[in-house]
Amino acid sequence: MRLALFDLDTTLVDRAEGFRRWVWEFCAEHRLTETDAEWLIAADDRGRADRATFFKNLRERFDLQEPDLEDAYRERHPVLVPTTPGVLTGLPRLRAAGWRIGVLGEGEAQLSTLLCTGIAGLVDGWALAGPDGLSTSDPKLLQLVAERCETTLDDAWLIAAGIERARSAGLRTVRVGPDRDTAAAIALLLDS
Repeated sequence: MRLALFDLDTTLVDRAEGFRRWVWEFCAEHRLTETDAEWLIAADDRGRADRATFFKNLRERFDLQEPDLEDAYRERHPVLVPTTPGVLTGLPRLRAAGWRIGVLGEGEAQLSTLLCTGIAGLVDGWALAGPDGLSTSDPKLLQLVAERCETTLDDAWLIAAGIERARSAGLRTVRVGPDRDTAAAIALLLDS
């Protein structure tokens, strides 16, 4: 059975837009400025900033005493993350065409994103680096998601911005990014 594996961030969802939405809500709630919003977005480092350090720096910069800022973020951010265009219509079309669909992600918070966006109900399985005890570079993560989708990696594709790990595992790949969006990648799979 054919298997399409998608990275969650930047492929199925727009994490950066969700973060920007959170920043604007946060700034409105705390009466912060546009310059403050720009600082928050830069401090996030496109999602690479350690969350504990990010919130420590946020508290210090804005002299905030609220102890639960990080918990409130973890609860609110997944609700604000939008899917990328074409995902909510494209995934059901792939499944109807006989594809199994798996999602790869990183961190426990991404489970909330899968559920809040509705993607969890459109796929056959997922594996998350960290909670599943594996790193994103571990080929076992690919194997785990295939098993959860009740298939193998024999006829699998990875659709992602970074495709190196898939190529080293022998998977076919479609790189998404400025030149190819996720909807176009899904159309390519449907035509294959």
